[in-house]
Amino acid sequence: MLYTKVYKDILKYLFSTNDFSQLSIGNGYPYPLDLGFTLEDESFYYHPQDKDGVPYRLYQSVGKQYNPTRIAAYALANFNCYALYNYDSCFEIFLKCADWFLGIEDARYEYHFDWSDLKAPWISSMAQGEAASVLIRAYKITGDEKYLKHAKLSLEPLFVRIGSGGVQSLLPDGSLFVEEYPSRNPTHVLNGFLYALIGLGEYAEITESKRHKDLFRQLSLSVCTNIDIWCHGRWSLYEDRIKAKGLNFCTPSYHNLQITQLKWLNARVNDPEIEKTINAWEKGLGNLWTRLFAFAGKAYFRLKNRAQR
Repeated sequence: MLYTKVYKDILKYLFSTNDFSQLSIGNGYPYPLDLGFTLEDESFYYHPQDKDGVPYRLYQSVGKQYNPTRIAAYALANFNCYALYNYDSCFEIFLKCADWFLGIEDARYEYHFDWSDLKAPWISSMAQGEAASVLIRAYKITGDEKYLKHAKLSLEPLFVRIGSGGVQSLLPDGSLFVEEYPSRNPTHVLNGFLYALIGLGEYAEITESKRHKDLFRQLSLSVCTNIDIWCHGRWSLYEDRIKAKGLNFCTPSYHNLQITQLKWLNARVNDPEIEKTINAWEKGLGNLWTRLFAFAGKAYFRLKNRAQR
């Protein structure tokens, strides 16, 4: 699987990609990221699966593990498929995955393996936010309040500092941030933060909760005033260059992901710096030489910093 991923990534550096592009349809409350490409290669992204059709992952170090973000992506991809084409099979898969999240009573979707200086079990802002997005859609489509209540519970760690069991940290200027990897020395991963922000924003929009709206405003301001942290020319960085001790360039897929996430955000905040960043990053994605520069930068970073598996 690793070699397949590397091969796919190299093709995207050469020819660009539409992975994670913006999805806009008029009804059905679709998730804003187009995840259809993952269903086109389901055996690569979502297998193996358990008897209920919920994907899990086999890690070399710890064996079978349910990865909450993988389950959420599978749910949201199938939800969009149902919204677009009204396939009953996609609805059934979506609801099974939503019920998996509902089955975690405290709504803390834990990872049961060590990762860098994170010791098992640990939670992630990305998983908590994506789960909320899944549960909100389960509520929208069924009308069952239990899903909305669980979405609220899923978002609680976003209000709590890392040292107290949450995922909240501070950027260098003191702005609030929520961490995909809430370690003792977090590196401020942008896409994980934005996944959480989408879930938080969706909950605030549906419920009109002042508490959630206030946090959304604070976190939105954080990224708007600090977007340069994740910029290198016309390409995006995966995390804070200082915290990561180097320029961790995004792959083309993650670069486009962050463009789409920022578009979702900017539709709500209309910030000129975010707009400028989106335009620069889109030009970079469309330019072969910029993509090759990003490839060289990514390769150099990986030679110095081995990827965790």
